[in-house]
Amino acid sequence: MTKKAPATKKAPATKKAPPLRGRRLAVRILLLLLLALSPILVITAAFFLYVQGGVSAGALEPTGRLGGFALRAPVTIVRDDRGIPHVRAQSERDLYFAEGYLQGADRLFQLDIYRRLVAGRLSEVFGAAAIDNDLAARTYDVKGLIADQERALPADDRSLLQAFSDGINAAIRTRPLPPEFRALGYKPEPWSSTDSLMASFSTALALTDSWDDVLVRADVADALGQKGTDAFFPITDPYYDSPTTSRERAPVAPLPALTVAYPAPSPVAEGDGNRTGLGSNEFVAGAGLTATHRALLANDPHLSLRMPGVWYLADLKAPGIHVAGATLVGAPGIILGHTQRAAWGATNGTTATVEIYREKFRSETSDEYLDGNAWVKATHRSERFTIRWSQPIVRDYLRTRHGFVFASRGATRFAAAWSADLQRRSALSAFMELDRAASARAVLQALQHYPGPPQNFVFADAEGKAGYVLAGSIPLDSLWALRAHDGPGSGAPVTSDVPFALLPHVTASRSAVAFTANDRVYGRGYPYRLTAYFEAPYRAASIAQHLKVHPYSVESFSAIQADVRSIPERDLAAATVAALGRTGTGSDPDMQAAIRELAAFDGRFVEDSHAALIAWQLRRTADARLIALHLPPQLAVRYLQSHEGLAIVVLLRALRERPHGWVPADDYDAFLLGALHDALAELRSAGQLGKTWGEAGRRVARHPFSSFGWHGWDGTPFPGHGSSYSPHVQGLDNTQSFRAVWDLGNWESGGIVIPQGESGQPGSSHYRDLAPGWLEGTLVPLPFDDAAVARAATSSFELAP
Repeated sequence: MTKKAPATKKAPATKKAPPLRGRRLAVRILLLLLLALSPILVITAAFFLYVQGGVSAGALEPTGRLGGFALRAPVTIVRDDRGIPHVRAQSERDLYFAEGYLQGADRLFQLDIYRRLVAGRLSEVFGAAAIDNDLAARTYDVKGLIADQERALPADDRSLLQAFSDGINAAIRTRPLPPEFRALGYKPEPWSSTDSLMASFSTALALTDSWDDVLVRADVADALGQKGTDAFFPITDPYYDSPTTSRERAPVAPLPALTVAYPAPSPVAEGDGNRTGLGSNEFVAGAGLTATHRALLANDPHLSLRMPGVWYLADLKAPGIHVAGATLVGAPGIILGHTQRAAWGATNGTTATVEIYREKFRSETSDEYLDGNAWVKATHRSERFTIRWSQPIVRDYLRTRHGFVFASRGATRFAAAWSADLQRRSALSAFMELDRAASARAVLQALQHYPGPPQNFVFADAEGKAGYVLAGSIPLDSLWALRAHDGPGSGAPVTSDVPFALLPHVTASRSAVAFTANDRVYGRGYPYRLTAYFEAPYRAASIAQHLKVHPYSVESFSAIQADVRSIPERDLAAATVAALGRTGTGSDPDMQAAIRELAAFDGRFVEDSHAALIAWQLRRTADARLIALHLPPQLAVRYLQSHEGLAIVVLLRALRERPHGWVPADDYDAFLLGALHDALAELRSAGQLGKTWGEAGRRVARHPFSSFGWHGWDGTPFPGHGSSYSPHVQGLDNTQSFRAVWDLGNWESGGIVIPQGESGQPGSSHYRDLAPGWLEGTLVPLPFDDAAVARAATSSFELAP
């Protein structure tokens, strides 16, 4: 009998929780978690819906008859397919009220940010992150300055400004709260006339030659003497100098010999680019030079690329006034545009408006400074800063007999005498007078009262006359903002200005042609320097070349605005190719490829160009290398940050004139070889080597919330197209802020366009809708006559008493 093998014992099974019990446990945990989080989820959802409600409300346009406003008679508002308002009122007061209402409805958050920016009150909303801006904003007595400007206005202008402010307040009261206020958790304060002057002053600040920039020039003069001033602040590039008022160029001294101070300089970051491209183009021709036999005027201001844009378009009509074009947000009326019979445009004059004084104080903490041989006390101004989510702080600001103190270095402090601070007159009255101008003569008469910042104005009228004048207060300062005055040994600040009759001008006529691009406008024999330096003349030279061919037309003027050719980057590329042809590139494949690209580069910054990107980086790197050879590292950085637009003038002149001691061993070929090598290394490090200009030069108009990482309200991205030195400007931070061509008297021809949209409401269909046409270069007429407005109307409503 066979014996059975003993059965193998099974290992005891691990006990598992029943599946149903495990699921119940998971559900309980989830419910407990949801219960714990439910208040947060509810609050988050409610917050999102509240903000989204503001977005949705921004898409709703007023319709029908809206009553209860402080008006004398009904006002009709028609919007065209771009959302641009055409306002028809029965009195000027009601007209300005309606314009204020429209700006308040379309741009309220922008208005509030602008007034806070200028007044130094951003930290009340954004907290400590904005306190540095606020501290700098109140360096001068901004509240006192604006209040004095308002008091100096004629009574009629103050009344119209008040009507405009009343209109903004009507929008605050009756329109839904925009989403930005909801997201930040605050409501806008009531608007005042002072706020309007404050908000519109933001662009004036951007166009002012700042006291900090003058201090950089003073530091260069202290470091290198007169040679440093002559070398790094040349008034222009004489090879491309394109004076507006003369056919004969004014002489420019050659660059001085220098000594390389830092043959192996520390790496210096390139300039931040915020100032390159900042400026404008304009050109005008009398009827005798045009195909239409009417005067033509073109203008494209270059300002910071922001969302929403700085300009608000409008067509305004009431008895005694009919004007259309662009106004600065916060400013009533029209700043740049046309009336029924006249038009005007402007570019920044880039002239000196600030003198700085080196003051000697008793000590670093003393408030006594030396006036001749006597010690006198500086004036104190106490400013309180309310900071959201933090404790308020108080800062003490000083003022000497020369101006407000803006910088301190131990017992030495610097005071600024700024014409806007000393004279305290608003430009509003001059623009209100322009808005009623019926001839070139009337435009010129209005500009005689324009206080600044100094601007180049071109103008034309329906009789076919065209002209030009530099207008604004330019102090007769012997130093022209190149160095600091000695405080103890100086008298009171200069109060006399260059007389209006002696400012550069072109007499209005049917045969006149004029153009400016922030360059030197005068030629041989003009008696005043006017500035530390004018902006690089390359855009002006390009425009002058185009204007050699006439008769002119709307299309030819528009084509000039679209020109993407950069003279300096073209010339720098050619110089580098020539230099490396003499020295060789070795076996570096990237260098060889770059030379092939640069050899074929014609200066055009188009989207599919690889060479444009290389030339752009080469220009910035070569600028930085040259400056770093001569200035201490910190001063070199400050120079590039504030004068990067000037550095290319210095570089191209040095390459052309080849002065002794500017580059090591006077070997300019080796300098360019090193610059190209470093430029390619920069592109490689940034992951941009091999990219096109369209990719690497891509720019986006940023909404203020982008600084917090929220980009949903940013503008439409623009591919790289144009550079800082082409007539079609597209810099790192600046671009054409509008493009306009006016066919005088035929207002349904020509037109005006802006980069993004008319509305500042993120939910509006007119927030980004104009970007496609802008990218295509389309020029769109702005309906002006009542019949044209009626044809273009897509919606309308009425404001009533």
